[in-house]
Amino acid sequence: MNNYDLEKTANLFPCLSRGEEKMIYFDNAATTQKPTVVIDSIADFYTNGYSNIHRSAHNLGFRATQRYENSRGVIRQFISARESDEIIFTSGATESINLVANSFGKNIVNKNDIILVSEIEHHSNMLPWQQLAKEKGAKVKNIPLNKDLTIDVESMKKVLNDSVKLVVVHHLSNVTGIMQDIKEIVGVFQELGIPVFVDGAQAPAHIRVDVKDLNCDFYCFSGHKAFGPTGTGVLFVKEEFVKKMSPYKMGGQMVSRASLISPEWADPPLKFEAGTPNISGIIGLSAAIQFIEDVGMEKITIYEKRLTEYMLEELSQIPELIIYGGQKKAAPIFSFNVDGVHHSDISTLLSENNILVRSGHLCNQGLMNYLNIDGCVRVSLAFYNKLDEIDQFIVVLKKILSFLNK
Repeated sequence: MNNYDLEKTANLFPCLSRGEEKMIYFDNAATTQKPTVVIDSIADFYTNGYSNIHRSAHNLGFRATQRYENSRGVIRQFISARESDEIIFTSGATESINLVANSFGKNIVNKNDIILVSEIEHHSNMLPWQQLAKEKGAKVKNIPLNKDLTIDVESMKKVLNDSVKLVVVHHLSNVTGIMQDIKEIVGVFQELGIPVFVDGAQAPAHIRVDVKDLNCDFYCFSGHKAFGPTGTGVLFVKEEFVKKMSPYKMGGQMVSRASLISPEWADPPLKFEAGTPNISGIIGLSAAIQFIEDVGMEKITIYEKRLTEYMLEELSQIPELIIYGGQKKAAPIFSFNVDGVHHSDISTLLSENNILVRSGHLCNQGLMNYLNIDGCVRVSLAFYNKLDEIDQFIVVLKKILSFLNK
């Protein structure tokens, strides 16, 4: 394991260490930058070992298949899944969610059944379930929330009945950085035999994910939010469910015997990976996960806690800020507004000072409606960010607010 100095890790990310004018990248909840080891792994595959996988008997094909499948093992270990067959590669969390909605949800949800969904989910973890309910004549009902935007477990228990067939929640909020108690939530539904789907898109870059400990039935995340390439994703499906799911896409690789009358599907996970996959992307994702492991998740968590506490302390000293989500953050994600100032004006002026943040509804209009706002500014950090970047951001933010409030 490498002994990385987190104060210097930005030097390992080419986009963050360019010689031109200094950029402060605070838009990590949207997507993270990529370390050199990830970029090099992709270039090496195309330069020295490119081939399709699971098809050709030649050496290039064998080595490419081996690297691809070794990546599945890396992911299995990273999230502590029991079997590699429980790991399905997708194009991202969005496809993972749609896959489960179509391959599993359609098989268990019927007319008048209920899908419980938190009303503060990312659009990707809301729209597929709404579409499923519409097609099946089922209903989507909100999971009750506490004032601190965590799920109200006791109130949730009161809405349970035999009609509830599936529960959908996020692990870490893309707006507030607040973590839901997945283990407790799963425990409630497990007693009733109700499967739980967890959108973990924001989690792997910030906290240790252990699907055995969480005991959820489904868990997904996107590679590009965990220092890996775009177009890559991971879907964990507990073994007892993966064997019962029907294919989501049809094509090459996912079939063991093609027939006009009775085709036979390949065994999971290839059953759900039709066509030529994003081979280079998955190899790059494996490199990203190995990079996280080399840095050390415990070290990352401790360092990001320091960033979080420092940012909260500095933001709290700006009286005109309305900060959403309170102090209970498991990741350095901060969203706020200022009375009388539009959030897009703040983000635009920050960008002019080479500080990159995001503003708008953040693909989470459910939470915006819950908070009765039309959007906000989001500042999201990763372990390659530094305390002095927070200092620079605060100085510029105060100048912007002074200018806009004149």
